[in-house]
Amino acid sequence: MADIRNTKAFKALATQTEAELLTRGLDVVSVAVTNVLAHNVAMVADQLGIQPRSALRYIEPSAVADQIAKASAVDTDGAHTVHGVRPVRVDDRTVFMPRWVCSRPLMALAQAVKYASSNGDSRTVQHATDLIFEIGLAIGADSASDSAGLPLGLLDEAADIIEQVAGHIETDGWSVCPCGEEHGQTEADARVPGVMRGDAELIRKIRAKGDA
Repeated sequence: MADIRNTKAFKALATQTEAELLTRGLDVVSVAVTNVLAHNVAMVADQLGIQPRSALRYIEPSAVADQIAKASAVDTDGAHTVHGVRPVRVDDRTVFMPRWVCSRPLMALAQAVKYASSNGDSRTVQHATDLIFEIGLAIGADSASDSAGLPLGLLDEAADIIEQVAGHIETDGWSVCPCGEEHGQTEADARVPGVMRGDAELIRKIRAKGDA
């Protein structure tokens, strides 16, 4: 299968699949698309008893895109383990905020990472960590300025993640320490969702300034 990935036909299918995913509002890392596509090619080749090169003609980019989109949907079992999938940012505008205000979304995202990591949601960990890194880059972009410019899409994603984690704590029993022994985490878990929702609300208010 290693050689089939290097063929023009396979690369063309991968490019078409990525384009199909963009129309579904998903930005998926190329290696993930390649892996799923290669799996489909191997499966078709095995089922039909043909060579992988011949199996390429039976692969529909739209069907592969649908497969990836379904697997990555938040309501799909196991979606929390899917990596390399991000919503497409269609709004490239930027809103500026005082540097010190950036501490709120950073702290809230760090809290989201802590809860997601403790409760097995590696997808949220990866996404939130990427956003933390991106905010850090924005803060350090212009050391002479008292403000930092953040993309509106970044703020949308941050608020969504923070609210989703708050919901998991409230409805799914997520705990900052699910060790099974009580040592104060129950009280902390009860307080955190309200704080996180407040942070998400602040982020959305900042984001709304970009529409002004």
